Amino acid sequence: MRRRTALSVVSAAVGGAIVPFSFVPTATAQERRLPGSPSARWDFDERAGAVARETVSGTADPVSYVFNDARYKPDSDPIRRRGVRGRALYFDGYSTVVTAQGPGALDPTRGITLDVWIAPYAYEHGIDGKPQALVNQHDPDAKTGFLLGLRRFGQIVFQLGFGTDLIEVRGAPDRPAGKGRWTHVAATYDPAARQLRLYRDGRLIGTATTPDKAPELASGEPLLIGRHNRSTLLNGEFHANMYMGLMDSVVIRPGALDDPTARQEHAERIAALPGRHVPRPDLVQQRTRFDGDRHRPQFHMLPPWHWMNEPHAPVYFKGKYHIFYQHDPLGPYWGQIHWGHAVSTDMLHWRDLPIALAPAADSVGPDGCWSGSAYVDGDRGPVLFFTGGDDRLPHRQRTGIAVSAYPADGDTDLPTWTMKSDPVTEAPAGLPAGPGTAWAENFRDPFVWEEDGVWYQLVGSGIVDYDGARVTKKHGGTALVYTARRPEGPWTYRGPLHWNDLATVPEPGEVWELPVLLPLPGSRGARTGKHILLVSPWWEAFNPNAVKHTHYWIGTFDKRECRFVPDEEKPREFDFGEHFTGPSGFVTPDGRSVLFSIAQDRRSEQQHAQSGWAHNAGMPVSVSLRQDGTLGVEPIAEAAGLRGKRLARIQQTSVEEANRRLAEASGDLLDISAVIEPRGAQRITLAVRACADGTEETLLSYDTTERRFWIDRSRSSLDPDVRKGVHDGTVELDAGRLRLRVLLDRSMLEAYVNGTNSLTSRVYPTREGATGLRLTAEGGAPRVLELDVWRMNGAYDTPVAPAAYDPPRPTDVDALPNHDFATGDLTGWTVVSGTTFSDANVTTRTDWGWGGPFYQGETEDDVSGHHLWGFNPEAGGDDATGVLRSATVVLGGDGVVDLLVSGGNDPDRLYAAVVRAGDGKVLAKATGRGAEQYRRVVFDLSAHIGDRIYVEVVDRATGGWGHINVDDVNVPVRQR
Repeated sequence: MRRRTALSVVSAAVGGAIVPFSFVPTATAQERRLPGSPSARWDFDERAGAVARETVSGTADPVSYVFNDARYKPDSDPIRRRGVRGRALYFDGYSTVVTAQGPGALDPTRGITLDVWIAPYAYEHGIDGKPQALVNQHDPDAKTGFLLGLRRFGQIVFQLGFGTDLIEVRGAPDRPAGKGRWTHVAATYDPAARQLRLYRDGRLIGTATTPDKAPELASGEPLLIGRHNRSTLLNGEFHANMYMGLMDSVVIRPGALDDPTARQEHAERIAALPGRHVPRPDLVQQRTRFDGDRHRPQFHMLPPWHWMNEPHAPVYFKGKYHIFYQHDPLGPYWGQIHWGHAVSTDMLHWRDLPIALAPAADSVGPDGCWSGSAYVDGDRGPVLFFTGGDDRLPHRQRTGIAVSAYPADGDTDLPTWTMKSDPVTEAPAGLPAGPGTAWAENFRDPFVWEEDGVWYQLVGSGIVDYDGARVTKKHGGTALVYTARRPEGPWTYRGPLHWNDLATVPEPGEVWELPVLLPLPGSRGARTGKHILLVSPWWEAFNPNAVKHTHYWIGTFDKRECRFVPDEEKPREFDFGEHFTGPSGFVTPDGRSVLFSIAQDRRSEQQHAQSGWAHNAGMPVSVSLRQDGTLGVEPIAEAAGLRGKRLARIQQTSVEEANRRLAEASGDLLDISAVIEPRGAQRITLAVRACADGTEETLLSYDTTERRFWIDRSRSSLDPDVRKGVHDGTVELDAGRLRLRVLLDRSMLEAYVNGTNSLTSRVYPTREGATGLRLTAEGGAPRVLELDVWRMNGAYDTPVAPAAYDPPRPTDVDALPNHDFATGDLTGWTVVSGTTFSDANVTTRTDWGWGGPFYQGETEDDVSGHHLWGFNPEAGGDDATGVLRSATVVLGGDGVVDLLVSGGNDPDRLYAAVVRAGDGKVLAKATGRGAEQYRRVVFDLSAHIGDRIYVEVVDRATGGWGHINVDDVNVPVRQR
């Protein structure tokens, strides 16, 4: 843009406000070394493609983006939207980054100026103390180069290295780059004044003094736009310290801005815009980003992008249902917890609303807004109760409230929320609770309701003994009860609602998360005087049952004593699968008690990164008390409103005839309802997501002798990285009949049996034809009384058909001997040297004891899940070294080799490699990423088909993370 020598603009519209400007005479650019012509500039005006053109050199710089080469959907380009002028690039917070060679011909001794337009969508937590990088080319260890970025809560920062020092200037905390609006950010180094300066929309917001020496550029580093040069790797998969939002016009110039010039340039930028007005950025996260994903549900509630955990705080207000949910807007991984928000008129069709709660510096939750609940406070509207995370506090957790702008704006969508700055409840050390004291470090997930003018609050916690410094005994989980006359309090502590004795009832865990207490209506809606108490178990150390199950008691709530008295001491498991967890609940206007849940997808971190989303909500379910005193569980009646075309209607026929007619019905978005009389049949099975040849299928079976219902996923997917297995539970027939309701939504499967039990699971077929249905029976003469199949409509829009499936692997090849260690030892492999590898390293362990799941390969040949764990304490642990080699084979098929690798990150001393036998040349290799969870790596060695090769696992590293793990090594071997 041409700078004017005489300024004609005396005011400019900035974000709708009129800002006056005053000016002083300016010296020439040469005298003051004002910024000259750009040495590098990216305007992001491309409408398509995976490059961003640097306009000075004309270079087309690559834009990395998760869906440039998509795994589960068709490829698609990085996202572009309207910019301040022209187009802008949308950085998704975890995968979008532009990689360039450098800032062009830039002489740092003349000064440096960087400027950019940004419209942030979300702020990162500040992982490892590093900023979200907007543009950087620096080496923080060598203290060279530059970085322009954002610290926590949008604080603008500029860093410049001088070899001996890395100087940082921070903008005023109350002048951040605001979310949801365009901000122009400029950073400058003035060598004459020995000063760094930051400007926000033309106004000075920060300065820092620099050494009396020239800065040093980090010319050996790539220039990255959107990601830190030394980003922290999370979970071995996700780069932190990345920007999320729109970015337009990144400019690097020699020379230094001064205050008058910064104001003048900004005024000129505004004056050049249509209407002299900065447009409102379009930051809406569009669901079309995932079109064609073969696994993403279509009629279940889920966020538009990225990661969610439990939906919570369901509430009804003025004709609309609201649901909130744990959300990381910056990527499909856990962290930076916000509250997402959606609204519906029927609990089925949802509209996305702006994020309701986000961590804020002046709030109860600067380090996260964790789970909670909602309740309507009269004409004021709903009040949100949440868990505020504050790492500065000794116990880090407390509860707070947020109120909507409804009293002021009358908007029943409730798009705007304000968190109160004062906490509602806190857990002091030594709070008495039954046999011990409340576990103050675990104090979260408030569940709140009002009854007869009294507000009740349950807070999930545990009961422990302290010796003044540490926990000496854990008694069990509990929900602490508080009461008040108004939401803001004061709240009075009333003791534990109930607790489980770990010695006799260990299932509910050491801490109760997400406690829910709801009245249980009868089957026809009448009051019964009974309540259901649901909890999610939590353990301090890794436990294989963590985040997999929900337990419940039926009993009586004593309002006066604030105690729950269960009918039975032992709780029951709510769902037979391992995917229904994180319950929340409320009472609908017509008196139903309804539960929401999170349906964990049980995918690996690599799969989350490749798919771009993680988890979704389960179908809301109604709970009731049956006449026999047991729990009734069914999907809400509204679920039938999602039904589209009826694909099959079968009545009063045999299983064989029903199965023949089911051949005309298929799909991956289905509602299936069946009533079957076993009439002596021992087993009745419904197969869903089935291929005609049976290579992929998921089986739902009922055994009349054992009174057992189960799901068998052993053939649900050809993908070895997909979780499989069998889950089951005991169910009685309903008056001698099997009543089955199945909701099938791509990877989501929910089965409801006889109105008493549910089974929630996930399946991930790889083949396009895995959409069939099949009904079979063993023994007897079973009768199909009713069998109906409907195609389901979407919760958000017209469902989009899957459009990407895995290509078939070569079938005319052999496998590498013992490629997945199914023999349970090193048969077929040779220990070349060292002690780190032996038969003892081949294990079926599913977790590493202090963290989480390995997610080793699950194949038909190795149902036990053997894998090679390189860490063996008895053989020296991380300090042991060695080399392991496979058999030598001739590479055939398509020449594509893939394997699972995890462990330490050291590509020179710790790796798995494909080696050419003739000359020992390493054709390809991969190391771990400092994480135990496996990730699959793929080598395209098609150029070496016909070569004799072997796989070598090398461990020459010692010290921390000095081990490597390997599994499921797939080499297409030429048949002899």
